[in-house]
Amino acid sequence: MAKQDQNLTFRLASHEDYDAVIRMSYDIYGDTDYLPAFFHSFIDDPNTWVFLATVGKQVIALVIATITEGGLAYFSTSGRVAPAWRSRDIIRKVVQYQDEWIRQNRPTARYKRVTTTHPIALKHAAKYGMREVFSMPYVEYKGGPNLWWRHDPAQLAQLDITCLPDVVPLQGTDDDFCAAVQKWLPAEACGGYDGKPVILVDWDPYTLCHANLHLLQAENKIYMLKHKGEASLSFSNTYPTAAVRMMSIQIYAMNFSTLLKHLLKHLQDVSRSYKNDDFHLSAFVGLAELEGSVHVFCKDTLQMENQLDTEGRVIMWESDMLASHL
Repeated sequence: MAKQDQNLTFRLASHEDYDAVIRMSYDIYGDTDYLPAFFHSFIDDPNTWVFLATVGKQVIALVIATITEGGLAYFSTSGRVAPAWRSRDIIRKVVQYQDEWIRQNRPTARYKRVTTTHPIALKHAAKYGMREVFSMPYVEYKGGPNLWWRHDPAQLAQLDITCLPDVVPLQGTDDDFCAAVQKWLPAEACGGYDGKPVILVDWDPYTLCHANLHLLQAENKIYMLKHKGEASLSFSNTYPTAAVRMMSIQIYAMNFSTLLKHLLKHLQDVSRSYKNDDFHLSAFVGLAELEGSVHVFCKDTLQMENQLDTEGRVIMWESDMLASHL
């Protein structure tokens, strides 16, 4: 059901809204927007909803919510407002509509999670009832098909001097495996509502558990490595945009040698499948002390171009929607 707010209307999106949504989004992201690749799958996903703000037939803002953790939580993503409508409190209103809809239609989803790449001002965090849980470093690099290792991805194997076993597709996970991987998360990653460890997978927060790992296999390549009593874990996915192929990798590992095994495997996969594409790599690392080594490897060894002017940090925020509604 649509909701009116003066001359604004708030409602759920449908497949028929695709052109209007992408037209609005182009003014924000240009040719690098991920939404064209995912919009229809978001609409079809029974646990995801796209919330729109419209004026007449014009889409001016949206936000997306996905239910997780067996219905106890949801994460809110993709918030955007058409440039001509900014500074008018539109995003707050569409987020409010989203939260009210979730409260009414999915009442067990008490906890809301959001990730940002910048701190939320304290006054805004308090206003929305959000608290910072943890942050993780990430790097962004761009590389074209002319790089030395893109022509023959097998050459990446020459960079593996770790003497570690190969990473393998995710299999046979249990509580002990998750507990072993948890050691390579930020220390504050267990600071959520239930005290359980949270991982980020392509910017989105999930509790580190067998059920979620099984769920995430549908949309991600997931590799693991068990060696001498330790365990590591990595995720990647890739999708096209109008300008470049995007690739997102998250690696939870104890040291750079283990991280390198995972990174090389994911790069081999994407290079074999998309030899002629320019691609934009976002790589997240669970341990902040490994960030510098990833920069050196991507820039000096892989000869990719750094896309960030400052240190990259993704921050996860959480709020108790019951408490914020009281």
